[in-house]
Amino acid sequence: MTADLFPDLTDEQARFRAAGAARDRMIERFEALDPSASADEITQEFVEMTVGDALESLRSPGAGEFFGRIDCDDLDGSDREEWYIGRRHIEDDAHDPVVVDWRAPIAAPFYRATAIDPLGVAFRRRFTLDDGALTAYLDEHLDDPDAGGAAAGIPDPVLAEIGAERSGEMREIVATIQGEQDVVIRSDIDQVLIVQGGPGTGKTAVALHRAAYLLFEHRARLARDGVLIVGPNQAFLDYIGNVLPSLGERSVRQATAQELCIPRVEVTGVDDAEAARWKGAADRLADLEAAALGAISAPDDDIVVPIGVRNHVISAAEFAGWVATAKAGNTPINERRARLTAIAKRELLRRSGKDDAWASAGPLKSAITKAWPTQKPIKLVDRLLAAQLGGPKGKKRAWTPADQLLVDEANSLLDGSPFTYGHVVVDEAQDHSAVALRVIGRRSPASSMTLVGDVAQSTTPAGQERWNDVFAHLGPDGSSGIVADLTIGYRVPEPVLSVANRLLPLTDVDATESRSVRLAGDAPVWESCGSDELPGRVATEAAALKKKHKVMGIVAPARLHDAIGASLEIEGLTGVAHVHDLGPTEVPVFEAHAVKGLEFDGVLVVNPHEVLAEGRLDVEHTPRGARLLYVAMTRAVQRLVLVTDSTPPAVIAN
Repeated sequence: MTADLFPDLTDEQARFRAAGAARDRMIERFEALDPSASADEITQEFVEMTVGDALESLRSPGAGEFFGRIDCDDLDGSDREEWYIGRRHIEDDAHDPVVVDWRAPIAAPFYRATAIDPLGVAFRRRFTLDDGALTAYLDEHLDDPDAGGAAAGIPDPVLAEIGAERSGEMREIVATIQGEQDVVIRSDIDQVLIVQGGPGTGKTAVALHRAAYLLFEHRARLARDGVLIVGPNQAFLDYIGNVLPSLGERSVRQATAQELCIPRVEVTGVDDAEAARWKGAADRLADLEAAALGAISAPDDDIVVPIGVRNHVISAAEFAGWVATAKAGNTPINERRARLTAIAKRELLRRSGKDDAWASAGPLKSAITKAWPTQKPIKLVDRLLAAQLGGPKGKKRAWTPADQLLVDEANSLLDGSPFTYGHVVVDEAQDHSAVALRVIGRRSPASSMTLVGDVAQSTTPAGQERWNDVFAHLGPDGSSGIVADLTIGYRVPEPVLSVANRLLPLTDVDATESRSVRLAGDAPVWESCGSDELPGRVATEAAALKKKHKVMGIVAPARLHDAIGASLEIEGLTGVAHVHDLGPTEVPVFEAHAVKGLEFDGVLVVNPHEVLAEGRLDVEHTPRGARLLYVAMTRAVQRLVLVTDSTPPAVIAN
C-alpha cells in the first residue's frame, strides 16, 4: 500500500540517508582543519571561531535532513533542476549542494510558489518526517494544477505539524512557513517593519525566523552589531528560548524592556492603571527633556575674567546666548556642555589674543560648571515625579516598572544609550507604552526593527491602539516604516476563533478578523456552577483536560488563583506560573494579560464575564476587557472550556 501511495519513497529515503552522510563528511572535514596553520594570531582566532560555529551548526538536531523539494525549469524549459530544502546547507565532497539552507534565495519559491504564480517551480514535494525518518510526502504539480495534490489517505505535512500537540516551548516552523509569512521574513533589513496579525497567524514565529534569516543574509554586519529580541515577560522568553538555537543562531540577546534599562533602580512598587497611563504617555518624554534642559541656566550677573592686566567681561546676556546655542545640539545633554566650553574658549581667545588664556579663566570655568551641572538620570526622574505627582521622593520613593523606563529614557537623554544593536525584534509591541517604545527604539540607532503584535490584543493601561502612534514613539524625531498584515490563522481552530472574533467589535480598535485553515475542531464548551463550587469545578475540569493534553492552562482572575491552587492540590495537581519544562502534575495558572503569546492544547477560561468587565459590576464589558478575553480564548490550540458562576456573556454564548 505504501509503495502505491508513495512510489518514490525508497529513492527519497536513500537521498535522505545520503544527505546525512554528506553532513557527517562535512563535520570530518571541519574537524581536520588546523587553525594554527594560519599565518598570524588574528587569522588563527578567526578560523578557529568560524570552524567552531560551523561544527556546532552541523551537529545540531535536523542539520542533515531536508523537509522539502522543488523542481525548477530553465527559462526555455529544456532542463530541470531539483533542490532539496532543509535547515542547514549541506554539500558533497565536490562542494555541490545536497541540501539548500531554507534561508537561501533559491529556497524562497518553496514557500511562495502557487499554481497562479509558480515562480519557476514546476513541482513541489513536502516530506513527512517521524523521529528523524522520512515516512511520506505530498506532491504539488504547479505546472499542471489539474494533476491535484493530496490523494486520499496521504497526510498533509503542514496541517499535521500545525495540529501537533504542544510541548511547553515554541518550536521552529521552518518546514511549514507559508507564503505571506515568507514575504515578511525576507523583507529588507533597513526599515521599521510592523507585522499585524490576529491570534495564531504566526507573528512570533515569523519574527524569530526573520531574525534567523537576517543573521544568515547579513552575517558580518549583525555579528558586529548584534540582534536583540524584546519579549513581554520572562515566561514568554522561556517559551521561545529554543527557537533561534534550533535554527543555528545562539548569539542573540533576549530580554524584556525592563531588563534593557540602565541604570537600574530597585523596583518595589506597582502603579495603578491611571498612574501607569500617565507615566507611560508620550508627554512624559517631552517632560523629561524639558526638566533636563530646565536645570541648565545662565547666571544673572556678568562674568569678569582677569587675564594679565586686563579684565575681560562676558555679559550675562552673551553667556545666555552661548548656553542657548549649546542646548540646541543633538548630542546627549551632559555632553553638550563641551560645546558651551568650546564656545567660551574660542571667544576668550578672540578677545585676549592669548593661546593660554583658558588656563587663567577660573571665573568662566566656574560659571559653566554652575550653569550646566552634570545631571544624574535617577535624580532627574525623582525630581520630575515629585514635582508633578507629589508624594515621597529620594530614598523614600517606591520605584515602579514605569519609573524604571523613565530612568532609562533620562539616561539616554543625558548620557546616550549604552548598548545598541544592528536589528531589534519586538513581540507584543502593542502593549508597550510610548516611553517603553522610546527605550526600545533607542537600541536601534539605524532604525532596523521588526515589531509584531495585534492591536485587538492591546491590554496594558498605556498600550497602543494604532500602529501610526508606534512609529511616532520609536525615536525623538519619529520613525517611518511599513505595516504588513498576516491574515491566515494556523494555530486556533476555526470553531474557537469564530466565537472569539465576536469580541472584536467591543475592543474599540480597527482590527481585521483572521481566518483559520484549521476548519475542523471542537466548539468552545461551557460549564456552569455556583460561586462556592467554582474553584473545585475548575480543578475537576483541569484534571480531566490534563489527562487528554499534557500542555494545558488555566486563565482566571487573580482573586481566584489561591482558591484554584488549593483545589488543584486536592486533584493531585500543582498550579504554576510558567509553561517551560512542565512537570506531569503542573498546571499553569495565569491572568489573561500574562498569557499573551503563549499557547496550550487545552485552555480553561474561568468567569469570562468577569474578564470581559475587568471585574467591574457596573458594566457588561470594557474595551480592555474584551481584548483580555479575546487573548484568553485564543490561547487554545485544541480545546477551550469556559467555566462560569454566572450567565455566559451573550456576545460569546453558544
